[in-house]
Amino acid sequence: MNMHRPLFWLVLTLLMLPGAFAAEQPWAIHATDELQPSTADGLEEVYVASSLDNLPEANEDMVRWTWWSWSDETGSSWPDDDALYRASSRNLSVEANQTGATVEVHELPTTSILEVTGEVKVVSAEDGARMVAFDLEVTPLFNLSNHTILYVVLTEDRAADQHQRQVNDLVRELRPEVGFSVKANNATSFVSMLPADHLGAAGVDLKATPTGWSYTVAVFGSDAEEDNESQLLWMAHGMLPSPQQSVSATQTWTPLLLTAVATVIAVSIIGALRQREQAIPHLQATWSTEEPLQVQVHIEAGTHPFNITGWAVSEPWQFRGRPSRLELKAGDRKQTTVIFREAVNHDVHIDVSIEIEDFGAWKQHLWLGAPSSDEANTPQ
Repeated sequence: MNMHRPLFWLVLTLLMLPGAFAAEQPWAIHATDELQPSTADGLEEVYVASSLDNLPEANEDMVRWTWWSWSDETGSSWPDDDALYRASSRNLSVEANQTGATVEVHELPTTSILEVTGEVKVVSAEDGARMVAFDLEVTPLFNLSNHTILYVVLTEDRAADQHQRQVNDLVRELRPEVGFSVKANNATSFVSMLPADHLGAAGVDLKATPTGWSYTVAVFGSDAEEDNESQLLWMAHGMLPSPQQSVSATQTWTPLLLTAVATVIAVSIIGALRQREQAIPHLQATWSTEEPLQVQVHIEAGTHPFNITGWAVSEPWQFRGRPSRLELKAGDRKQTTVIFREAVNHDVHIDVSIEIEDFGAWKQHLWLGAPSSDEANTPQ
């Protein structure tokens, strides 16, 4: 019990600070707008090649996130850490020498799965540095799976780096949130922040350039009753509000909103928001360079032990034999081989069913492009 007392008093102090110091340290609201559910058909994630060749044309019926993954390789000033994180979390393999973009499409469901309401605000603290706050209330209409995640994303409508590369809808900052209830009809209110230091590191200065930005709030997950891979459940998208559109910068946050911000800080200190994310294992698949029709699957366990309970591949591909069912302890790394009967000219989609200790059943999706002619040559 004594070990928990310092943390208890730290959290309590954080929760009391807004009421005690709100008058002395006001937060200014520069712009605000209500969150509006998107009317688009879904979300299109585009992982561009380092050459920016063969970009797909914009689809007016879809919201687009453009991911840039090549700052280390090219010296670009665009951020790439969130792109690398997103590709890893989606089990996508993107290569610097690929000749075109990798595109993943998520369609919105036709029925309501959950309700999300709230506001998006551009705010600043005493130092004047501007940040984005999403004041949200999330209410599932059905029991959702434990791996349900809400993302807040800031994109630049037309982005250019120092080498004059140009793309539209570039993702500048992404933040995942899991600190809400996934139980049906259980509402959770919280504030998700895109802090000024994170925005600055991503090349975003909302004071110098208040317009030309868009936001997205997207929820990925699945119904708790179904053993499905994570899919898009709900989405809001719109222009980031700017002072020209919205309220005076002299308005200040109320102690209630400051309390919500302090609560987010306190929760982040004890690591609750990252716990499920850190428990998820990472699986990555690559074609074997030595044997035809073989895929090497590299597996790294998260913070919890897990079992691989089953494998499935989408037609027309077929396994030759049954891939191994493995058990890994926390932090373990292993490699296993998946062999196919014959090559076909289609991308490979492999679903891996896993059971994570304390977190239940999950499904990971591995996606590989069709094998090259060398990889497809079967042994005589």
